[in-house]
Amino acid sequence: MISSLRTGVSGLKTHQTKMDVTGNNIANVNTIGFKRSRTAFTDVLGQRMLGTNRSSRGAAVNTSFVGFGVQVSSIDRNWNQGALENTSYPTDLALNGDGFFIVSNGEREMLTRNGRFEFGADGKLINKAGLNVQGFNVDVDGKVDQSALVDIEINWSSQSLANATDEVVVGGNLSADAAVGDEVNISTVIYDDQGTAHTALITYEKTADDTWNYDISYGGSLTPAAFATATGSLSFETDGSLTSSTPVDVTWDAEYADSSSTFAVNIENITQTSGNDTAIVRSQNGYQSGKLIGYVIAPNGMVSLNYSNGESQQLYQMAIATVNNPNGLDNVGDGQYATTASSGNMIKGRAGNEIETGIVAGALEMSNVDLATEFTDMIVAQRGYQAGARVITTSDEILQETVNLKR
Repeated sequence: MISSLRTGVSGLKTHQTKMDVTGNNIANVNTIGFKRSRTAFTDVLGQRMLGTNRSSRGAAVNTSFVGFGVQVSSIDRNWNQGALENTSYPTDLALNGDGFFIVSNGEREMLTRNGRFEFGADGKLINKAGLNVQGFNVDVDGKVDQSALVDIEINWSSQSLANATDEVVVGGNLSADAAVGDEVNISTVIYDDQGTAHTALITYEKTADDTWNYDISYGGSLTPAAFATATGSLSFETDGSLTSSTPVDVTWDAEYADSSSTFAVNIENITQTSGNDTAIVRSQNGYQSGKLIGYVIAPNGMVSLNYSNGESQQLYQMAIATVNNPNGLDNVGDGQYATTASSGNMIKGRAGNEIETGIVAGALEMSNVDLATEFTDMIVAQRGYQAGARVITTSDEILQETVNLKR
């Protein structure tokens, strides 16, 4: 009788644990990045009643056991993707796929699926627990340095330095129907070393069949001009293509740029065919200085700054990590996990590169708890607990009858 009492108690304990896990799942139905857990049971090795060493009339007798109850074998997390909810907050980030964000307190790195981040007073990207979000540095050439993790940080007073124009690209068509002496004028804004805007005028004059002279001059009011005038001529084949083309170097005045600085006017895309004049400056690579006006976090985790001059600068690429056994992670609270010997070390990489996942800005991953499933599990746990309690009460009644045998 005592054995059956203990067996019933084991049923109460395990189903209470299942109820605790189910209740925690339900409580976190709206917790960002929460992953539901499940409780697995296993039987407890019992007492052997009959063994294979015994036989009956020469035949072996099957081994028989009386079990001693049930125990919790594991509590596992379900890492399936949760639904993504749009929030429109640019620092709210969701992972669409496997992996975790990496956060750090300066001494220890941890993992999280909760992407509710914000920029702190010092410009660092942090989570609600105050831990710094980690990423990889990106140099001026766009190369990602994956040798070390760094805190993602934005200097809100940063500026985009001015860049002097060193190339102007001209394209379009000069009409083959133009008469000798006809002119075509185009202009563009270019920038000196200080980011000051100047106007460059390009004048084409037809001097003969399939031949044009060009003149590149300063279009401002400065005396002397910010750059020297350059001239030359263009010759076209009968099919309208240039006979030859060489970029024309125009020299800046030393007051506005380094005395050796020039900007090249690339004319190789000019044609001469019948029809309208469509000559135009297609591009120039200079710009003035600009103030920081915002930032963008791309699906691959690239953090870029946008400036008022139209330029952008890539600063960081967010780091993503995976582990071989997510169920081995240690839950340290606030939706954060630490690696253990069971989980294995972090495998760090970049979204869409080493790790096949994407980052969705302006969204959060919600809990993957299904209330219908949880309420069903609650009923099962309740009935299992009631059955265990009935085993105890029945065993008690039988034990009472045994005690009453001697009166």
